[in-house]
Amino acid sequence: MTGDLLVRGARAWPTAERLDVRAKGGRIVELGPDLAPAGEEVLDAGGRALIPGLVDVHVHFRDPGLAHKEGWETGSAGALFGGVTAVVEVQNNPPLSTSRELLVERLEHVEARSRVDFGCLANLLPDSLGELQAMAPLTPAFKCFLGGSTGLGGQTDPETLRTLFAAAARAGRMIVAHCEDELLLREGKRTHPGATAAEHHLVRSTEAEVRSIETSIALAEETGAELHVFHISTARGVELVREARARGLPISASTAPHYVLLTCEDAGRLGNRMKVNPSIKTPADAAGVIAGLADHAVDAIGTDHAPHPVEDKDRAYAHAPSGMPSVDLLWPLTHELVLRGALDPDTALASVTSRAADSLHLPGKGRIETGFDADLVLFDPDEARRVVGAELPSRSKWSAYEGMELRGFPQVVVRRGTVAFRDGAFEGGDAGGRPLRLNPPGPPAFPSGGA
Repeated sequence: MTGDLLVRGARAWPTAERLDVRAKGGRIVELGPDLAPAGEEVLDAGGRALIPGLVDVHVHFRDPGLAHKEGWETGSAGALFGGVTAVVEVQNNPPLSTSRELLVERLEHVEARSRVDFGCLANLLPDSLGELQAMAPLTPAFKCFLGGSTGLGGQTDPETLRTLFAAAARAGRMIVAHCEDELLLREGKRTHPGATAAEHHLVRSTEAEVRSIETSIALAEETGAELHVFHISTARGVELVREARARGLPISASTAPHYVLLTCEDAGRLGNRMKVNPSIKTPADAAGVIAGLADHAVDAIGTDHAPHPVEDKDRAYAHAPSGMPSVDLLWPLTHELVLRGALDPDTALASVTSRAADSLHLPGKGRIETGFDADLVLFDPDEARRVVGAELPSRSKWSAYEGMELRGFPQVVVRRGTVAFRDGAFEGGDAGGRPLRLNPPGPPAFPSGGA
């Protein structure tokens, strides 16, 4: 558990160039094509492809509070299975992180259970206004639900939103926003009273996301807040982010695998298993989100891993909770975008490593460079497996990608210089994750690739 390791005989993906990596104390200290052992543990990569450990910028492990739906032990095991060595987690069920005391308790709870490094978002609510300055050093960002989703209602009062954005700006942390307009969501429910999963994209409409992104960008510009739009799902929403960045605003965004690999046309076969918030929309929207990833208007792909037991998902549409699991599959799903020709390899990799880390200002993560954490993934890009939800480590045991043949499943995952997952088995104990290093709170920073 010293974090001293030499990985020999790897091939950097996608170039296939020979690359050895030496770690000392959990950080990368030397790179080269043929490094000699210097007393540390040696891991023979055997010519396998090498990438940085993935950074999943958006997960819900529902623990503490709803560990029967997931839990950090199973959620972080699923993360390693998917090549993820660091996660940013949103607590959207009680106890919410609305004070420094509650946030500290949550961090301590997680550190005793997580196999991966982690950041925990604080909640941006009227109840937390007096605690934002105290919480800022302990959290990467403040999470604001403009539209209601699992466990939390949306904000409808413009003055309240303005107050929240201004307070976050003063505290020196970005806002990560669930952008759906609450009033339009309510209208969607009234307009489609007998909806099924096939109409979910109409109940939670394109207009609801677009209007909320417009509102959020305007408030960020007015108050001086930095904004990250979570799980962006519409082509027009991507255009709004692209335009804001072109004007020099500190606006970033991330999407999720289901918004680029699935569309509303899949509802007939998947039913409520593709019921997520925001909704999965049209093929044109999926193409627009992919275009945003390609030109860096969208920084990252985060899973929005939001597990529920399958018996809950199989209720009637109106009573089935929103959300799907996928942290176990983040690298194979991202790799699939390359195989389909949707993204070039460098862009796809950066969206779950370097650009993902940069989008939430997470130092030391997402790159195979000296000084960075020795988070590494070895895989065989030619090995194909079929997705079997019952065999995945996270708790739900179902997948919207059931039966899909994917390539790139991680074979070895190294977390800070220690092997944590190898050939289907977890190593190094049941925990080992640490809180992510954070930059000090400060003024908004331009997003990577921005003006």
